[in-house]
Amino acid sequence: MKPAETEVPRRETRQRRLVYEAVAGTPTHPTAEWVHARVRRAMPRVSLGTVYRNLQLLVADGRLKAWTRGRTTRFDADLSSHDHFSCEECGLWIDLERTGHTFSPWEKKLAARGHQVHERVLEFVGLCRDCAEPKNRRRVRWRP
Repeated sequence: MKPAETEVPRRETRQRRLVYEAVAGTPTHPTAEWVHARVRRAMPRVSLGTVYRNLQLLVADGRLKAWTRGRTTRFDADLSSHDHFSCEECGLWIDLERTGHTFSPWEKKLAARGHQVHERVLEFVGLCRDCAEPKNRRRVRWRP
């Protein structure tokens, strides 16, 4: 193994700041395409590739979290421990606050068998209130 090297912090570019602010400025979990559209308001010539690279750097630096389901990745600036609910019809994705430090029965069973749980990721998937209403079943997909 290599000895620990002194890590040089990344330079905070305007693009990276705008990308971070776009994600941090919404309570939703936006996609890269949504972030790109938001950043283009302030920087019209920014490319989708630049937004993707900056999102990945922000995740690597621990400033954002990335959540992937299927072929869609969503980003979150809330680094606290929390869970999620997502609507499979419209794409709504919301945070669920954790209360206390209670562990699920599975975590207790894993610990009893000597396994170490470092992180818990829990997501509830279903229909949001609006999509569950039969009259709303053909609504437009939700976008953050």
